[in-house]
Amino acid sequence: MKHFFQALRFLTVFPLGKDEDLTADDLAASTIYYPIVGVLLGLVLFVCWQWGRTTWPIFLASALTVALWAGLTAGLHLDGLMDTFDGLGVRGDMERRLAAMRDSQVGAFGVQSAVFMIFLKIAAVSALAANPAHFPALILAPLAGRTAMVALMSTCSYARAGEGLGRVFVEGTGRWHLAAAVLFFLFLGLLVVGSAIFLVFLWQAVMLFLLRRFFLNNFGGATGDLLGAACEMHELSVLILVPLILL
Repeated sequence: MKHFFQALRFLTVFPLGKDEDLTADDLAASTIYYPIVGVLLGLVLFVCWQWGRTTWPIFLASALTVALWAGLTAGLHLDGLMDTFDGLGVRGDMERRLAAMRDSQVGAFGVQSAVFMIFLKIAAVSALAANPAHFPALILAPLAGRTAMVALMSTCSYARAGEGLGRVFVEGTGRWHLAAAVLFFLFLGLLVVGSAIFLVFLWQAVMLFLLRRFFLNNFGGATGDLLGAACEMHELSVLILVPLILL
């Protein structure tokens, strides 16, 4: 269970378990539980949004849900999104982009990306209220985002020179970690939306392929920031796509 608790501690603010005696192999092994952590996060958001939409106007309930979403993850993935777009805003080679991503100060491109992401998530969550059949998207989005992170870790090389926490995950996560994460994604998705999860999976696979190629072309691999950005983008894509599937 220590690997599950490690995944929970890393991806959320819940301080369960202990970090002592953890090795690089332990950190990599914890990635197979990322989809489970995603579903648990989605269930919390789903319950809170269900309660909120009966208490406040839909837009306010959705805004509070997205704020809770960021709060429960300590803004980890949103920070990665901002750093990624700061890097993309730099003219020059990969080294300059990666250097810009390390800068602790957030630039204009990073701020804009965060504003647009938060606004689009609020709008997408608000739109779910139009049809109760669409509500499961709020559970599937965190599930998909964290599964995508495992997929990128297991299929990319680490983009930076030198040490970094991202290197431990990218170099330690293998194809069997991905296989386990995908099985968890499909099993949990079946419980949430039935066979429609296969259409969601197909869309997520196409999006991952395109995003991975984009990261390789522009950054030369994956970093922790890029993993966070991918999580945010996959979450938003599910919020937008699922209502089209669950008509």
